[in-house]
Formats: sequence, structure tokens, C-alpha cells
Amino acid sequence: MTGTCKGTAILDVTANTTDKLAACISAIGSDAFWLALREAVASQVPHQMSAAFVYADQDPPVRIYNSEDSLARDEVHRILATIGYLISPYYNGLIRTGADGGFYHIDAVAPDEFRHSEYFEAYYGRKEVEDEGMFLCRLDEHVTLVFMVERHRDTDRYSPKELDNLNELFPIVRSLIERHVRLTGLGDIMSPESRAIRSAFRVMSDRFGAEFLSARERDVAMLILRGHSSKSAARVLEISPETERVHRRRLYTKLSIGSHSELFWLFLQASEHFDPTTDSDPLITFLQERRPELQTKID
Repeated sequence: MTGTCKGTAILDVTANTTDKLAACISAIGSDAFWLALREAVASQVPHQMSAAFVYADQDPPVRIYNSEDSLARDEVHRILATIGYLISPYYNGLIRTGADGGFYHIDAVAPDEFRHSEYFEAYYGRKEVEDEGMFLCRLDEHVTLVFMVERHRDTDRYSPKELDNLNELFPIVRSLIERHVRLTGLGDIMSPESRAIRSAFRVMSDRFGAEFLSARERDVAMLILRGHSSKSAARVLEISPETERVHRRRLYTKLSIGSHSELFWLFLQASEHFDPTTDSDPLITFLQERRPELQTKID
């Protein structure tokens, strides 16, 4: 996948945006930078919330900026930074695949049923976000910094013209971020100790349900969690939709669940019991404590 910044339209920068960009340039290297960047982008394309995350290779993200002081927002970001990122459309469609830098709208990246998925309601609903886009900046071959621009659920989604403007803003945003990071660095985010702790959680998705499900059923489960419909998951796996639905029914039966929603919450609850120092299925510990009726299936 390539960046969505086409460079074909001419960005009509307002006088207010020019002033905000000047303030952002002055804030480079200071704690005021991220707020100044948010205000500069918002002066051109209005949005209510923003956040910035750093990815080192395919490690879990680290939040380095958040525009809103909210317990609910902190909680969903915590989930994202431990286990939720593994089913994030941005991670799977862009970060993990090494996509080019650019501005990406969520609808251009996410699976077909994403806005109707439990992931969307749990993550975006709790943040009260209606629409979102991401500036993806490749700082070097190992480090990616993303800057999110989010619209509150009480507002309209981004229009095609606004998305074009955000695309055209990307080179400016990238340059500002690169200069800021060169001056400030990224603290201990890139330290071997910090990365080792975060990277251990990457195996969580590979081990989830391993004691209960076949390899193909686990593939289907992860695609369901990411918001794929049966048709979309079948295309990814190169099987028929009918075969996908058979796998879906079997995994629901084996896990004693009846819906995508139950699968989603089972995944999140099991992740709380994941021990990154072992290679065990996190469902085992979770079920021993919470779901003894399923535990009997592996005894």
C-alpha cells in the first residue's frame, strides 16, 4: 500500500493556518510542539482530538501525545498499546506491511465491516470518535511515528475535500515532526529493555486459542476481530465464503460463544492473563479462573 498523499492538488492555506504553522515552527523542540501541530492542522481541517504514537519495527505503540485528559481515552489507549494494536487496521494494513509515509483515512485502510465491528464500538465508541485519519511518518527503517486527527461523534465525517487537504498537508506535517524529533529524541522508547517488554506481546495473537482451535480457525478468528466480513475474510484466506462460515461456526462452538462481540471481549479478557515469558495460550489461565465450562474441553 502506498501513501495517499498525491501531490496533485494545490493546498489553499488560510491566513490563520499560516499563523498557526509559524507558531508550530517556533514550538519545535519544546513541550508545546504537539499542541501547536494539532492547532495548525485543525485550522485547515477542523477536528477535535489528536494523539501521537511511536512504533519501533513491529513492537506495540507508545503514546507520546494525547490532546484530551480523559480516563476513558487513557484506557482505550492502554489496551491499544498492550494488545489492541494486534487487531488494529492501521497496524495490520500499514505498520506491519511497511507502507509508505502519507495521510491515511480509516475507511481506506479498514476491512469492509469495520465500522460495524465490536472493535470499532469498543475503541472508537469509548473515545467518542466518529471519524479519524492518520499521518504516518517513517523516521527511519525501524521507527514510525503516527499523528492521529480525530472527529468527535457529534460532528460529521471528513468530506472528500477535507481528506484531499489532509493529504496535501502531509509533507508539511512530516517535515515538522522530523525536525522536532531530531531535536528532542524519543527518550527511552528505543532502549533494548523497553522494546523487549513490548515486543513480547506480539506472540499473543499467535497463541490465542491455540489449545482449542485449529490453525485455520485461529486465522479466521483474527480476521473477525479485525472487522472482516465472511466474504472479506474468505478473500484474504483464498477460500470460499461457505468454507469461512464453517470455520467461524466451529470456532464459536469450541469457544462457547455465539457472536463477534463475544469473541472480541474474550480476546481482550484473555490478554489480561497473557504471560509474555511463556509460550502458553492465554485462554488457559483465563478459563481456569473465569470459564470453567470451557476448561473441561482441554482436560
